[in-house]
Amino acid sequence: MSPASTAAGAAAQTLRGVRAEHVRAGGLRSFLLLGAFPAGVVLPLLITFGIAFVAERISRLNSTQISVNAATSSNSVYWIITFTAVVGALAAAYAQATAMRGAARDTDRYLYPRAATSALSRWVYYGLLTALVSAVAVAVVMSVLPVAFPNVYSEVNLFDAAGIRFLITVPIYAFFTCGLGVGLAGVVGHPAGSLAILLFWVFVLEDAIVFFPNGTKIQAFMPFLNGVWGTGQDLVISPPWGIDGALVYFALVTTGVFLLGAFALAVRRRRPR
Repeated sequence: MSPASTAAGAAAQTLRGVRAEHVRAGGLRSFLLLGAFPAGVVLPLLITFGIAFVAERISRLNSTQISVNAATSSNSVYWIITFTAVVGALAAAYAQATAMRGAARDTDRYLYPRAATSALSRWVYYGLLTALVSAVAVAVVMSVLPVAFPNVYSEVNLFDAAGIRFLITVPIYAFFTCGLGVGLAGVVGHPAGSLAILLFWVFVLEDAIVFFPNGTKIQAFMPFLNGVWGTGQDLVISPPWGIDGALVYFALVTTGVFLLGAFALAVRRRRPR
């Protein structure tokens, strides 16, 4: 069999796997997506516009003691980056971990003769879905803020350099975050454990590492901070490879975790029951 036909066969299997994952997830009415939507879309929008509303009100006060600095494009979609991508990764990790347990495990073995196809299909499904949602959320936030809250957010512009970068890089960041979620679940193999480790990694470890010896230098190598910085979001870190390199570094780390998870899945399948 030629390499071209092998690649075409693998792509066809992955595409079928993506469709199967959509069916397994229950479509857009699934409990998984209904749970992810409030946390990954509604919550960051509420936080973003809630902060904007308060800042706008303060800016209109005739006070010499309280003032609000004008926001820039590079700080306008922080909560979208923080929540939407991570919630997508949590959904992907949960889907992968639950497919490895109970009756779902037997179905997974039947549908996907190769363990890597199973994991890749989930990465593609949840990654593309999260990337699309994050792109729409970025466009909505950066379009609404300067119109609804002109005193503070008049400098926010969807079509300036920062806005265009966000439209491109935030979906990329979201896609690769889901790959890490799938890979982590493949390694851990337990739904609750996978979610707990992912949440601890994103929201605790990468910020707390600064308190360790040489923590500032170590923090520059933290993958999620690199990924967020690579989108164009302002952060107080200085990775040695620059802003574009930071996004590439994040993609390489997440791909590495995914490959490790796919290998762990293959090893589990070889074990006698």
